Amino acid sequence: MREKKPTYEELEQRVAELERREEQNECLNSVHFFLDANTKSSLVMDILFDSILSGIIIVDAEEFTIVEVNSTALEMLGRNKNEVIGKVCHNFVCPAERGKCPIADLGQTVDMSERILLTAKSGNRNILKTVKTLNIKDKNYYIESFIDITDQKKAELDKEELIKELSEALEKVKVLSGLMPICAKCKKIRDDKGYWNNLESFIEKYSEASFSHGLCPECSDEMYGDQQWYIKGKEKRKKNKKD
Repeated sequence: MREKKPTYEELEQRVAELERREEQNECLNSVHFFLDANTKSSLVMDILFDSILSGIIIVDAEEFTIVEVNSTALEMLGRNKNEVIGKVCHNFVCPAERGKCPIADLGQTVDMSERILLTAKSGNRNILKTVKTLNIKDKNYYIESFIDITDQKKAELDKEELIKELSEALEKVKVLSGLMPICAKCKKIRDDKGYWNNLESFIEKYSEASFSHGLCPECSDEMYGDQQWYIKGKEKRKKNKKD
């Protein structure tokens, strides 16, 4: 079976995701450049970190503790620096992944994946995270870069829900637009399981329609046409219309 070709919107989403990851890689490469050059001036580091729009945390690879964090990450976390530095990274990022770190536990050299960020004020946020290993003076660190994709994920879920609702509505329309066997005498309709249904119940079952009941003029005349109260009522209505 041939694979279904991606839609134009799906291709756009893939391109956007690749662009975001490329942007993260550029940020990480900038960090590598400065750290590899042993540039440890706090002023340079502050300028570097504060110029990056992605959240950046640097983690001690042995202790899994955070040794540095930029202002973007702190803003996303909703915390100050003292609440983050020295803490285990899993307290904030990938809380469900303890013992399953792609780099520390699974042997990968680079990790690019969707993860969860625990914030102080806005609960869990979806992030797209990139991690690389950096060695400084025989000590390994993890450079973690991430961007918030919560709104994008919500938009995707809303879109999927809308498509589902439209598909269900379309299926109902298809049922009512097909060939439906109907009794020429009693007007019951046979469904796809072979059961004969009252016209009203069939339409209510396979559509969003519902019914209210009344009598058309012809049926009213047939049922009550010989009764005096009905005759007087009709004459009164005719007179009111003329007036």
